[in-house]
Amino acid sequence: MFHLSRIVRKPPFSLRNFSTQLNIDHLASWQKGCWDTYLSTGRASDTLFRSIDTDHTQSISVEELHVFLDSIGHKGVHPRAFKMLDELAHDHQISLQEFKSWLVLATKFHTEHESHFNLQYEQLPHVGQKPPQVTDADYHTWNEQTMNQLVRKMQYAVRGSVVMKADEMEAEGKEILYTNIGNPQAVGQSPITYYRQVMALCDLPATDGVDHPNVANMFPSDVIQRAREVRSAIGPSGTGSYTGSQGVLQFRKDVADFIAARDGHPAYPGNIFLTNGASTAIELVLATLISSDLDGIMIPIPQYPMCVC
Repeated sequence: MFHLSRIVRKPPFSLRNFSTQLNIDHLASWQKGCWDTYLSTGRASDTLFRSIDTDHTQSISVEELHVFLDSIGHKGVHPRAFKMLDELAHDHQISLQEFKSWLVLATKFHTEHESHFNLQYEQLPHVGQKPPQVTDADYHTWNEQTMNQLVRKMQYAVRGSVVMKADEMEAEGKEILYTNIGNPQAVGQSPITYYRQVMALCDLPATDGVDHPNVANMFPSDVIQRAREVRSAIGPSGTGSYTGSQGVLQFRKDVADFIAARDGHPAYPGNIFLTNGASTAIELVLATLISSDLDGIMIPIPQYPMCVC
């Protein structure tokens, strides 16, 4: 036989309960959105902090922290980092600066290899001398905590341990042939003189280049002719001035003619944009495709990594 000393009844539904649930759901949605924004952009840490500090005390309590952790489901950070944050909150109220310091530390946890890679890179001879480690007393407005965290975690992915070892060996006096470098002149190939001569005549003032009395003795005739064609397209002053956003029209016409001949259908100069190399073009296309925090780009591996921030 059971004796029930107290019966707990579920409170009846009311508009007040419904309103409270709406507020809780709204808070959870806001915190999750702030967290996703920080993970995807490396920015808005102040907004994230304010979403957790619901009582506006400029600090985070353990209760506020648990509401936040329930909202995001521990997404995106190593569990050890969340355990550390929880211990901090139980010890004292967490300030904005402490929270930003934790964010920096938390995003280092998921790749221990990255920390080793960064340490190895810092010791390379060609990096150069750096100032001593900044202490807490030297706190500045722009620092490791306040900067865009994607920039802090960025590394030149084309390099690797093999290349860095080669750099060390070269600094010791050993001869290294860098077959990983895309520029053929870096490994000893002679440059194609024609293009460099045309560019030289476009860069030089006309009186010192294409209109110089002895230009025919200094440059081949086909180079002079091409340089004059290029200068007529970009203007009498030659290179060095801004063009329209899409690039010089004559050059875009040449590109359109090439595409039409290659592909067998019309191409139009008004649809063509000239960029500062292929990397810039790919970056602009990817930046255009990414319109929200939920968008992502899949790229094949192996690949030439592009940086889009």
